[in-house]
Amino acid sequence: MDFSEKSKYLRKEKGLSQVQLAQALNVSKACISMIEIGKNEPTANTLIRYANFFECSTDYLLGREDDFGNIIINGEYENILSSEEYELIKFYRKLPTDLRSRANSYMEKLSNIIDTEKQDF
Repeated sequence: MDFSEKSKYLRKEKGLSQVQLAQALNVSKACISMIEIGKNEPTANTLIRYANFFECSTDYLLGREDDFGNIIINGEYENILSSEEYELIKFYRKLPTDLRSRANSYMEKLSNIIDTEKQDF
């Protein structure tokens, strides 16, 4: 979903007209209309106003993050992580925040063990 579609979706989800959204964001109704039909992109300031108003991240509005805060990697960056690394990240993100530090500690200990074993050879 691109920004124009997301803007329209979020506006309708809140039951707002284009005029009401324009007033809330302190922009013109024409600005909202042009964004929603894909003729214009929001300025950085307008994007921040959208994020504040809809209580979401700018990355979500721009399609770089899903509803759950997971970063979506597109284009040239999609092959940076191996599938195994990507799976580890997915598991890590599912952990409750208080357990993430324990997971980090375990990974660090495992890395130290592997480094020590390499030095023994």
